[in-house]
Amino acid sequence: MELETLELINKLGNDIKSTQIYINFKEISDKVENSDEIKILSYKKDLAIMEYEDALNHYGKNSEETLKASKNMSEAIYKLNNHPLVKEYNTKLSLLNALLKEVDKELFGEIYD
Repeated sequence: MELETLELINKLGNDIKSTQIYINFKEISDKVENSDEIKILSYKKDLAIMEYEDALNHYGKNSEETLKASKNMSEAIYKLNNHPLVKEYNTKLSLLNALLKEVDKELFGEIYD
């Protein structure tokens, strides 16, 4: 019984990986991961977050320095999130998550109900 279950789980995993939704997600994921432009935007976002946290710790919540750092952080996050590859990645991820949620519902729906 356990071997049969493992084989079915393996088959399900392979079936999911062969769907166009997964293939599309994997392709855009690879593009995002290898994009120097996105790496730079991500680095700038991380740096802006650290600068905001430092300003918050040193100057307080409503200081001019903290507000400026907050604005810079928001702009860095916005630029990263609105990059066309990141937007496409998020769309493809949403579709993949919907597929996986449907599989989860079919497999375990009765357990959760």
